[in-house]
Amino acid sequence: MIEVLNRLSEIEQEISAIKLRLGASLAVDQGEVEAAVRGFLALKEEVSRRLVGAPSVLEEFRKSRGHEFQ
Repeated sequence: MIEVLNRLSEIEQEISAIKLRLGASLAVDQGEVEAAVRGFLALKEEVSRRLVGAPSVLEEFRKSRGHEFQ
């Protein structure tokens, strides 16, 4: 019985050590998150700016021929 209790104690210690290692590896710096969000928003703005320009010749052609594809 004492062997079982000792082994359970060892397992509990191993689990605690694993939790600490996982917690350290999952910890994310708040500055990194904010920088990533700013980068994403800047990229989103750039893509939106490029896509919301004047219509291209191809887009106008598709609009004019839209009735043929319905």
